[in-house]
Amino acid sequence: MEVATIRIQKPAISSEPFKVSLGLTPELMELEPDSPIASEHELKLCKTAEGTNLTGIFSTLDNEEPSMEGWITHKMQCLPVYNTQYLKMKEHYLRSAKPPRRVKPLNHKPVSSHAHNKDDCKRKDGPKMLSKDNILDLLFQAFEKHQYYTLKDLQFITKQSVFVLNAILKDIGDYNKDPAHKK
Repeated sequence: MEVATIRIQKPAISSEPFKVSLGLTPELMELEPDSPIASEHELKLCKTAEGTNLTGIFSTLDNEEPSMEGWITHKMQCLPVYNTQYLKMKEHYLRSAKPPRRVKPLNHKPVSSHAHNKDDCKRKDGPKMLSKDNILDLLFQAFEKHQYYTLKDLQFITKQSVFVLNAILKDIGDYNKDPAHKK
């Protein structure tokens, strides 16, 4: 059965590439009339870029070792011609790809607040702002254990922002960037 016809048109200017088109035969198109396909295609011939890995063509005959047949120096892209037949094919494909919308009854009562949403809300709220007295108590308890702390450590202990801690620490102590115990 004849499947397609290839037409090669010589360009008007010698520097331009040849125009190659592929047309499918009506006999092939009638095999499956329910699933339309584009009957006209354009074949674009491109040279492979220099410096890229070359692709070789190998062949084997009757369990022999593969033999080298040649190299691929051009590639060809098959693009459908944009016409009404192509648009019908695309429309048919898109309609068949989308499942139809269906109403699905619920077997249970809907819940507005799920457990995992509550956990997310707790994480988003972040640390609660404590009163100045509570923060001072936490700081004094920490300094009873150790004499020196970094600001990050104090922030972790009190779970307060750096700005709040800096304001309170300026009132109760001295802030040394290079303490005496570091050498």
